[in-house]
Amino acid sequence: MKPPARTPRDVDLPEQVAAVIAAIETDIIRGRILPRTRLIEDHLMEDYDAKRHVVRAALAELQRLGVVTKPRHRGAELPLFTAEELDDLYAMRTVLHRAAAQATPLPVPRARLSEVTAAMKAHAAAARSGDLIRIHRENMAFHRLLFGLCDNPYLAESIRLHDWLSFPARAYGAADPGALAQACAEHEAMVRALREQDRETLEHLSVTHMERARQLYVQKFLAGQVAQRR
Repeated sequence: MKPPARTPRDVDLPEQVAAVIAAIETDIIRGRILPRTRLIEDHLMEDYDAKRHVVRAALAELQRLGVVTKPRHRGAELPLFTAEELDDLYAMRTVLHRAAAQATPLPVPRARLSEVTAAMKAHAAAARSGDLIRIHRENMAFHRLLFGLCDNPYLAESIRLHDWLSFPARAYGAADPGALAQACAEHEAMVRALREQDRETLEHLSVTHMERARQLYVQKFLAGQVAQRR
């Protein structure tokens, strides 16, 4: 069987397009672009000093990744998840992460464990640097290598696609010092679980690791909805 097609993030993008995408992602993480914010081409051209075709290509890429939506009769915008949508999204991510942890062969070959360990350290270094887009990208790289250990390309690709779909909800964790410190500690604990062949801890962390960033989103945007459901 052929592995799944590569996601758009794997495709080489023109440097200017990649730069605008990184700028938009950073502004989402910083909270400068909020849910339901309309991404107007003219404004983005001015903000990022980019030509119209570059901005359009960046928005098209982000739409393919699920980061940006285009509701009917409206322009591109950052989606606002309802409480139910967030529950459904994270229920799916839980299924995928748990399945990957359960499928990961233990012990992990030394070379592959070294790759995951290096990615964990790269994310920790990014966290110390304060560079938000670097933190975001190194976090994605760590998760890609970690869940890629399951050796099921369809499962690994599904996890990565849902990482992007959930980016508008989990983005705020990169800019929150407490959430970032917790993420670094949990990455280290997951690597230790791999090294010690502790599947129970690996599975537990693979699921609970998502919760802090999710709660930040709920507190910022969905506190009223959640209270009404109780």
